[in-house]
Amino acid sequence: MPTALEHIRPMRGGSQAHLMRANDGYYYVVKFENTPQGRRILANEWLAGRLAQTLGLPVPPMVMLDVPPKLIAASPGLAFRVGPKLVPCAPGIQFGSRLPAKDPHTPIYDWLPEPALATVSNTRAFAGMLAFDKWTCNCDGRQLIFCHAEPGRSLKAYMVDQGFCFNAGEWNFPDSPLRGVYSRNVVYADVTGWHSFDPWLARIEKLSESALFAIGDELPPEWYGDRPALDRLLAALCIRRRKVRELVWAVKCSPRAPFANWGATHAGIAAVA
Repeated sequence: MPTALEHIRPMRGGSQAHLMRANDGYYYVVKFENTPQGRRILANEWLAGRLAQTLGLPVPPMVMLDVPPKLIAASPGLAFRVGPKLVPCAPGIQFGSRLPAKDPHTPIYDWLPEPALATVSNTRAFAGMLAFDKWTCNCDGRQLIFCHAEPGRSLKAYMVDQGFCFNAGEWNFPDSPLRGVYSRNVVYADVTGWHSFDPWLARIEKLSESALFAIGDELPPEWYGDRPALDRLLAALCIRRRKVRELVWAVKCSPRAPFANWGATHAGIAAVA
C-alpha cells in the first residue's frame, strides 16, 4: 500500500478531494473517509472502479492510500470546508485515483469541444461506459477526463468520479433513462445496434456472482460500516445484470435520442432478451 508524502492542492467537486504525491512516485486524486458526501463514496469509488476495470473500461489505476496523521497535522490545506468551518481530513486508509500521466503538469481536460472529441482514441468505449452506468445506476452524468498519457499519444478518455454509482450513499437503484448518460450525443455516433455495446455488455451479463462478491471483500470496513448492507448491494447488482439491456433500450427510446445512427432495422430489446 503506497503512503502519501505531500499535499499538492485541493481539487474541485463536492467530495472536496485533494491531489497528493505518494512514495511510489505517482500523484493521486484522494478522497477521504470523512468527505462531506459520506464515507460510502469511497466504497462506491473502489467497487465501481474495480468493476469497470474487470469489464475492460478505461479507469485510472486506483489504490488504497495510507495518509499518515503527521502529514495531516503538517498540511493546513488538507481540510474540508463545511459551512464556515474547516474540518481536517481524516488520516488512515483513503481512496486514491492515479493521474493518468506521471508528470503532474501534463494537461488534463474535463471538457472538450466537439471537434476535439473526434480526436479521442477510445470513443467506442462510450457505449460500454453507458452500459456500466445503467447497471450501477450512476445518478450523476458520466464524468470523464481526457489526457495524453504519454507525449505523442492520442487523447484518451478516462472514467472518473464513480461516487454516485448506486445512488451515492443510498445504495439503491432509482433508474431513470438519462442518468449516467454523457452530456453530448456525438460520443455515441458509433452506436448502430446492440453489437456496439460488445464486449462490455456481454461481460456484465456473464460476470460471476463470486467475482462480484470478491471485489466487495476488498473494501475496508471503515468505508461502509454495515456488511449486511454491502451484501444486499452486491446481491442487487447480480440481479441487475439481466436488466441492463432494458435500461439501455430506455435510453435509446428517450426524447434525448442519443443514438442517431441506431436504425429502425436493428433489433429491439425483445429480440435480444
